Amino acid sequence: MENAFRHAVQNIAKYGDTDVFPFPVENHAFFDRTEDVVKILLRMHADISSAIVESTPTVEGMLSPVGYTGFRWATQIDPIWNAYFLGLVISEGINIEKARISVDKGNVFSYRFSWDDETKSIFNKEIGWAQFQTTSVDKARESKFVLVCDISDFYPRIYHHRLENALINATSNKQICANIMRLLMNFSGNVSYGLPVGGPASRLLSELLLNRVDRLLVTNKVDFCRFADDYHIFADSAEEAYQALLFISSKLHSNEGLLLQKAKTRIVSSEEFLAASEFAVENVPEGEEQKEGRAFLRLRLHFDPYSPTADADYELLRDEIAKFDIIGMLGRELKKSRIHQSLVRKLVGALKLLHPVQRDAAIASLMDNLTVLYPIFPSIMLLLKGAMEDMGEAVRESVFAKLRSLISSKSYLVSVPTHLAYSVRILAYDKSDEAEEVLASIYNATESPSIRRDVILAMAKKNSDYWISDVRRNFRMVSEAEKTAILIASYILGDEGEHWRSSVKSLISPVQKLIVQWASDRRKSGNFEVPL
Repeated sequence: MENAFRHAVQNIAKYGDTDVFPFPVENHAFFDRTEDVVKILLRMHADISSAIVESTPTVEGMLSPVGYTGFRWATQIDPIWNAYFLGLVISEGINIEKARISVDKGNVFSYRFSWDDETKSIFNKEIGWAQFQTTSVDKARESKFVLVCDISDFYPRIYHHRLENALINATSNKQICANIMRLLMNFSGNVSYGLPVGGPASRLLSELLLNRVDRLLVTNKVDFCRFADDYHIFADSAEEAYQALLFISSKLHSNEGLLLQKAKTRIVSSEEFLAASEFAVENVPEGEEQKEGRAFLRLRLHFDPYSPTADADYELLRDEIAKFDIIGMLGRELKKSRIHQSLVRKLVGALKLLHPVQRDAAIASLMDNLTVLYPIFPSIMLLLKGAMEDMGEAVRESVFAKLRSLISSKSYLVSVPTHLAYSVRILAYDKSDEAEEVLASIYNATESPSIRRDVILAMAKKNSDYWISDVRRNFRMVSEAEKTAILIASYILGDEGEHWRSSVKSLISPVQKLIVQWASDRRKSGNFEVPL
């Protein structure tokens, strides 16, 4: 368990806790104080019942956009309980992987467990979405029809007792299974269904649940590929495709209580499938622009700054990017009423590799076109945050002015909680008085603990000591997330902050004590900056 918890903390410190929310401040301490966090997790594990009584495992849910008009309900788990949950699942990761259909069968490509000591990654990076798509293309070439379908409301509809049965069959460790199920009941509000959306632990558990249907498909000689809740099923006739649809619909419902999405389920000819696939190179349209877009989508942009060959890797990646007209492709997409989301998200990610002058010009265009870019708003905010240090002053000020205006006017662009959360982190760099007024208004208007936490940290980053001094007086009445932020923010108050921290020492959790010590050490080293 010690190794499993260490792996969990290392993974969270490097990759974050979800793919939906901004990372919580605790992740910084997890990176710097991994072994101390592991000790806390081991103490929790030794007496899980007492740990739950002392600090109830909680999640915060928020709406997160899917496309232009759809939403999903995503969840962020309290950081220490997220690490504990992930550690439990990692401890059985090898057994979960062994229980699944093997990789060499060529059917299932999502979240294959493979711990990597060097990269701190949980999943095999050589097997994923791209392999799912290329294998699907290969199978489609040899078939006449393709059934395309995915599961409706997958994570929220997973029944705990069915997942528990799958866990028990995969591992002999009954205590780990019991602890996982106990946490899931807490996370779901004491109902017997639902997995938290967005984190790697839930991904592994969901894969184990679907493994039984996967095996039924293989046993019944159904030719298929799956990535998460997306299925491609291949057939030599329309009749065979419809029979496969009946089979998978029946097994998902009767065995797991799951249904396919009606709107996304369709049977198409192999020619149609190949023509629509960005991975079917022989069907690339004649136009050079479409050809370039498809080639760019196949480019792997992953860069590890902690790699021993990071500098060389970075230069190689820049050389690859230079082969594409990033600005031109982006400009063409911005003229559309609806963007190609996968392409534009990848283009935005590539902007950080361009010369700052080119990048800043692109950022200005992005800020002028946020309406059409609505589905990838978080990606744009992440680009802004990463570029903040060397962004031109005029562009930076226009970014701040745009965000302040959107928030003050209650624009729908930032009414989505996850979008607002990312915007707060950008306004932390805005030194204007107007930004303080906007941030204070957000704090007073929202009920989201994580957004209120980030406003506190943003105000501290702006050195708004008067505001922090006032907010800390409500310490006993606010959420645990806000308490953690106030403890960190109190370091800008000097002696006042030190005396106040002494007065509340008995009220804080073991994790908060670790955060206080971590912040204190960074302050003493002269390396203290309010983290966001």
